[in-house]
Amino acid sequence: MGQFAAGFDLGNDYSQICCWNADSGGPVSISVVPGAEKYRIPTESLELFLKKALRLLKPYGRIHEAMAVVFSVDTLEEGLVERIKQAAMRTMGVPESRIYVQTRQESFCAYVLNQPKEIWRHQAVLFDYEGEELQGMVLNVNPRTTPFLARVEREEGWSRPISGLQQTNKNEVFQELIREIFSGRPVSTVYLVGDGFEENWYEDSLKLLCNGRRVFAGNNLYAKGACYRAMRAASRNEAASYVFLGADKISYNVCLRTPGIGKNSMYTLLNAGESWYEAKAGCEVLLYDEPVVEFYFQPMQGPEGLKESLLLEGLPDRPSRASRLRIEVEFVSVERLQITVRDMGFGELFPSSDLCWAEEVDLS
Repeated sequence: MGQFAAGFDLGNDYSQICCWNADSGGPVSISVVPGAEKYRIPTESLELFLKKALRLLKPYGRIHEAMAVVFSVDTLEEGLVERIKQAAMRTMGVPESRIYVQTRQESFCAYVLNQPKEIWRHQAVLFDYEGEELQGMVLNVNPRTTPFLARVEREEGWSRPISGLQQTNKNEVFQELIREIFSGRPVSTVYLVGDGFEENWYEDSLKLLCNGRRVFAGNNLYAKGACYRAMRAASRNEAASYVFLGADKISYNVCLRTPGIGKNSMYTLLNAGESWYEAKAGCEVLLYDEPVVEFYFQPMQGPEGLKESLLLEGLPDRPSRASRLRIEVEFVSVERLQITVRDMGFGELFPSSDLCWAEEVDLS
């Protein structure tokens, strides 16, 4: 059996599940009825949904042994990531280090960038009609960078309440939104997701959408995108082909200067593009000379970086490379980084002083 990974789309009313199919090399949607295309599972509560998921995934693999599990949500509210992780650990037995939470925008990006290049050579647009509102979003990819940089536009004005309208009025509102989003954009592909598109009301709008573009409809895009991200997370040693620039992503590489290796040598602790709530790292180093630890913050775009020096006041005077330090970095918000340095001493010759230095860096 190949690697096993799972992706979930958590909705307020309904959720969906995908897992990785090693034979086809892609995600497979999990139906609540074997052999039928019934992928929408009542969410009810997070715990009840996860218990159902545990049962539905059993024929495909042991979820607690999954290489990665990714949950896709509409918006990342405060405390939501921790609640999801705790519930998955408690209900499904998945280790915290293998649980990831991302926005539906990132799942949209992951899905599209795992399709043939002609799909995303220009811009891809997604229309989501779930519940009361029709929403639009646009995926932009810059293929001239390595890795690619991808971001999703989602303006407030691209959300329209249409559920109570007559069919003719719905089409008018939809066509108005299509023209607004498509204006000045080279759109090559359109995706329609949400139960609102299951009814046959948008035939006139579809003619406008299909004018020289490829149009796909289906309700499992977010769950499949989460599954693609899960496999990407499982392949930790592979270089990322793209970086998603979301509102929750850190925009700097966090590096530690290592003067003992070379004048400009750097050790990367965190990579730009990670979600701030998952961005934490640590390492142990030997202090080379001066009682100073230097950090460099290299932006994802642009040459100008930032430098921050942490003076280790009170550190006992020891020979070069006779002070072992434990360095930990963790983002506490998307623009605020907490740095902690602890003196670990150096064996019996130079016992630890139990000193600890902390500093918060504002990268805004």
